[in-house]
Amino acid sequence: MGGGNDPTNRYVALVRASDDKELIRQANTKFADEKYQRYVWDASKYIGEVLYIKAVDQAVGGWGHINLDDVNVFNTEKMPEKVDSVAKEPEEAKQREGGELSDWNTVSGEWVNSTHGSNGGIWECPTLLQLPVDGDSTKKKWVLQVSINDGAAAGGSGMQYFVGDFDGKTFKNENPPEEVLWTDYGADFYAAVDWSGVEGDNGEKYWLGWMSNWQYANNTPTTTWRSSMSIPRKIELTNTAKGLRLKQIPVSIDSIRNKQEKKVLKNLMVTENKNLLSGIQENKYEIIAEFDVSNTDAQEFGFQIQKEGSENTKVSYNVNKQQLFVDRTNSGSFDFGENVKGKHSAPMLPKAGKVKLHMFVDQSSVEVFGNDGTAVITDQLFPTLSSNKIKLYSKGGAVKLNSLKMYPLKSIWNKSPVDTNLSEWKNISGLWADTINGKQGRSKEDSFTLSSKEAKNFTYEAKIKVLDDSVSNSTGAGALVFRSDEQANNAYAANVDVLNNQIKLIAFRDGIGKDLIIYDDGGKLDLKPNTDYHLKVMAEGEHIQVYLDGKLVIDTMDPTFSEGYAGLNVWNSTSLFNEVKFETVD
Repeated sequence: MGGGNDPTNRYVALVRASDDKELIRQANTKFADEKYQRYVWDASKYIGEVLYIKAVDQAVGGWGHINLDDVNVFNTEKMPEKVDSVAKEPEEAKQREGGELSDWNTVSGEWVNSTHGSNGGIWECPTLLQLPVDGDSTKKKWVLQVSINDGAAAGGSGMQYFVGDFDGKTFKNENPPEEVLWTDYGADFYAAVDWSGVEGDNGEKYWLGWMSNWQYANNTPTTTWRSSMSIPRKIELTNTAKGLRLKQIPVSIDSIRNKQEKKVLKNLMVTENKNLLSGIQENKYEIIAEFDVSNTDAQEFGFQIQKEGSENTKVSYNVNKQQLFVDRTNSGSFDFGENVKGKHSAPMLPKAGKVKLHMFVDQSSVEVFGNDGTAVITDQLFPTLSSNKIKLYSKGGAVKLNSLKMYPLKSIWNKSPVDTNLSEWKNISGLWADTINGKQGRSKEDSFTLSSKEAKNFTYEAKIKVLDDSVSNSTGAGALVFRSDEQANNAYAANVDVLNNQIKLIAFRDGIGKDLIIYDDGGKLDLKPNTDYHLKVMAEGEHIQVYLDGKLVIDTMDPTFSEGYAGLNVWNSTSLFNEVKFETVD
């Protein structure tokens, strides 16, 4: 036998044909890297009877299997010294005429007390920690955090927790087994584990989580990297009307707030026909807002973020249901799959008649902390790049906005890791990002980024690596762009075309590229993906030269463009550019 060791659901049985009773039940207890392991049964007691072998797989889900091969039956040879199981009559369960329902008697199979919380998926990444209650270091309770995949609050991956006591060996949940406490009600907070040895003044812990979901983690439409981590959060417990609950407070990011463009609102009414945040175009910001719901007619209020036309994501509060929610149904074209909900809601009662929202919006994510972190929703978003407006709205009536602070956020990349003397890059088309491996461009079509450098005569060089990219599943070309207009509609490009094994000099006129010169070393050129190639262009007047790894491969005269901007181009690929150097020539 080989395969997984799952004795409850996967086993091989020896069964008597006359009454279909199992005489032996054998699981793969010799589990070792899924190798076939030999098992020996003693069924000599039943010589002369008809028996049969039954292979059982009652497991559900996508993991696990059992393999069975090379079955032999002997009734004349000597019994081996080591026998795994001996066939015997199954024990008959005692039949009882009365008794309490709590007095259970196992008839067959394996029965255990029900697990607590949600157990519809795999549990992993447990963390057991002791947290203070409402900032009091003298009052602490144990919390067991468990990641679950799938079947979480929003569908797919998520986290749940249990509050109770721990004696060093056993954790005891203080809530009913059927009660589920969700750590985060969004679809994208998973496998969070606290930092060891790092505590707040009162024993609070700090952690962050993986901001993704295994339902779509391998397919998200992002480049440079796929998914990210959440903002770090301080965690403790707090008393609520329903008992002790987890409280998550985001750490301060004051250092990246753009305070010069801070937006402040106070004591205003949010109505259905007026947007107090009209005219703002941002896709990276922090908002701290407080609403008075003690005397409101509004059924719903909040924010529509990453908005353009009908595309938007709602971060809002449902007054009647007393729920904080994020609705990404119209957040973009990405399909999150049928197993993940479009709208994610968290129960949240008003506190002294007020509702507080603290949210962090990045280009592809939103993290919302309601009422000082007692209700949290974390979601990835994939809007189009132009969806950068925000609307403060109400529905069914007006609601009072006590206060609002909005901070545009600066990039954490204070200094680009790309080695280049060019600056002030402007992305014209495609997806571009600065990475530790160089400036990365990704596109199926011709896409451009331009620097602020203009020149007539110059030397321009870089290392270019065209990737064999499993994300875009294509290998194309990377190019140095020069003498370009402001939109790269008219420009030269010298490229390393790995797909076609060619070095090209191309002229783009009104956005359409035409090959001027092609070098392939008489068909012997052998360009490979994931390889650095040093490309250098020397241009003086109409004279243009292109060098590949120090060898002159193109030498031509062309009068099409006399001056313009320096930039980069990718075609049908993900490409990296580093050691990008540009020197003007008098």
